[in-house]
Amino acid sequence: MIGYILRQRYKIVNKLGAGGFGETYLAEYPQDLPVSPKYKCVIKRLIRPPTPGLDTEQRFKKEAAILFKLGKEHPQIPELYDFFEENREFYLVQEFIEGHDLSNEIISGKPWSEADVIQLLQPFSNILLSFKH
Repeated sequence: MIGYILRQRYKIVNKLGAGGFGETYLAEYPQDLPVSPKYKCVIKRLIRPPTPGLDTEQRFKKEAAILFKLGKEHPQIPELYDFFEENREFYLVQEFIEGHDLSNEIISGKPWSEADVIQLLQPFSNILLSFKH
């Protein structure tokens, strides 16, 4: 997907990662306006689950609504800029936050102390507590 332009606006410049639910890319925008420098954003391409009868579009819109709300209410969560379907695939466009990958902090086979885990999660505790089941 590197070099591909989505919605005539978002140019994929690098792959950031992949998982069970999809792939994540770094993109530049807006490609349709003559501005420089281009801004950066994160594009998440969601993989359609193979389950027949599952209302994928409804689930996608629900996830987008949750991400939109969280991004507006919590500065630790990237803002949702856009969401769309293109070529039968779903995309989320979110704020790019400069930083380093958490995997740089985690060493395989080396457990964290309770204090280290609490220190990592403390800034996000109000977000986690805001979810109602």
